[in-house]
Amino acid sequence: MDNGNNSTSSIASLICSIVSFFVFPFIFGIAGIILGIIGISKQEEKKNLAVIGVIIGIFSILFTFYAYGG
Repeated sequence: MDNGNNSTSSIASLICSIVSFFVFPFIFGIAGIILGIIGISKQEEKKNLAVIGVIIGIFSILFTFYAYGG
């Protein structure tokens, strides 16, 4: 049942992407990207949070590869 709060995966995407800068960047970065794509595809209320989460997740993964020479 829908309780009117349609922004769960968008917010989770943003949180995972921000956490990815501090803990397990590859795992949380990918989780943030996946949750952001889900949030965008579900046409959630706060789609801009999902887009920001995807961008931060991608940036975190790229920064990790750059910093560690992967």
